[in-house]
Amino acid sequence: MAYVAFASAKASPGVTTTVTALAATWPRDRDLVVAELDPAGGDLGVRLDLATEPGLVTLAAAGRRELDRSTFVGHTQRLPFAGRSGADGDSEGAVRRVLVGPVAADQAGAALAALRGGLAGVLSSLSADVLVDCGRLDPSSAAHGVVTEADLLVVVTRPVVAEVHHLAARLSALRPKALSLLLVGDRPYSVAEVADAVGASPLGTLPVDDRAAAALTVGHTNGARILGRSRLLRDARALAEGLAGWLPPVPVRPAPSVPPPPLDAPAQPPQNGHPDAGRPRQGPTPSPPAPGPLRAAVSNRPKHFRRERDEERR
Repeated sequence: MAYVAFASAKASPGVTTTVTALAATWPRDRDLVVAELDPAGGDLGVRLDLATEPGLVTLAAAGRRELDRSTFVGHTQRLPFAGRSGADGDSEGAVRRVLVGPVAADQAGAALAALRGGLAGVLSSLSADVLVDCGRLDPSSAAHGVVTEADLLVVVTRPVVAEVHHLAARLSALRPKALSLLLVGDRPYSVAEVADAVGASPLGTLPVDDRAAAALTVGHTNGARILGRSRLLRDARALAEGLAGWLPPVPVRPAPSVPPPPLDAPAQPPQNGHPDAGRPRQGPTPSPPAPGPLRAAVSNRPKHFRRERDEERR
């Protein structure tokens, strides 16, 4: 199928939190894999209380002999969100798996270097939607190949002048297949203004919500109540639906009497190239998307978001 890479240029605008929020709100009828490929070290294992192994390090060791879909899936773990366990169980719902990165930067960098050249192809071959946390954009990054080969690169930044300039400089030397901007916070500049400045298509905006982000990633005594009322998850859900609509269609599931297909079953290739930007597909796509996909994700935001934007313009 296809995979979406997420990265930033400088500082810590919230790439991992963004990927986590999208994973938590991803459409229930679509299988999902999250891959943590940040050369600076991973956070999901600690944040989501997951084991350090299996993960990226064990995949790198196994990948020296053979790196394919089944090998990749064998080194993932179940995400602690509702869904079918996939590789090691048969509960109801969609698959939710995660490849956990090590905390130490030297381990993460070494593991990615060992897998360089084959990882992008494996990610593309999975019969599931794939969200990849690639950390910071850097030509020397061990995840650079994964970034440039992604079906869509989503750059995450805050509307701060210094960060925007750093992002524009990074992107000037990058040639991704498709590029969209996700803004964390909407002041003093809008996502459309920043996207125009860096030469990307505006994907949308997530609010600065430290309380909800903490409840999502490090836990909170009232976490369920906080997340249930948070704009972070409401807006993340709208963005997740827009992204999922842009990705290739979900392979037809078998009848209930037939065991569910493994996560590494052969993917159904998209018809005539990539799907139309932000548009759910019901059959063959007549033509590839125009530059700047996923504009539909912006219009799919909750009504309260559009109302606030209209008030801001007035």
